Amino acid sequence: MRAIAYVSSATWNLLDEELEQIVIDSRGRNTESGVTGILLYCDGNFMQYLEGPDDAVLATWERIRRNERHYQINELMNQPVAVREFADWTMGFTRPSPNASLDRPAPHWDGPGRRGPGAEMLRVFWRNCRACVA
Repeated sequence: MRAIAYVSSATWNLLDEELEQIVIDSRGRNTESGVTGILLYCDGNFMQYLEGPDDAVLATWERIRRNERHYQINELMNQPVAVREFADWTMGFTRPSPNASLDRPAPHWDGPGRRGPGAEMLRVFWRNCRACVA
């Protein structure tokens, strides 16, 4: 298995409907290919963590890198992993709101098995989102 994490900027300010369609499409493709993970969107920036079979994750990564909705794509992690951190999420999605707590990440990230490098990178991104600052 492989995990890839990246951050990128959106080419344009995405509407809620566009974000919803991205998540719906991703969940369908990820279910078919056995990829799991989570996508965060905050203040025009994405952070995503993908995990699953090497070939499927690498194919997903190539599709993302070619997608016109992204620019300034920065790969944070691309490595083999022994276990999944988000095995039950074909594509978890969250968008921080101004009322979100700065003290801790979304509560559903704190469960058992969510203590690896992917979850930690997501926590850091969440804490640093400007939209979280009330």
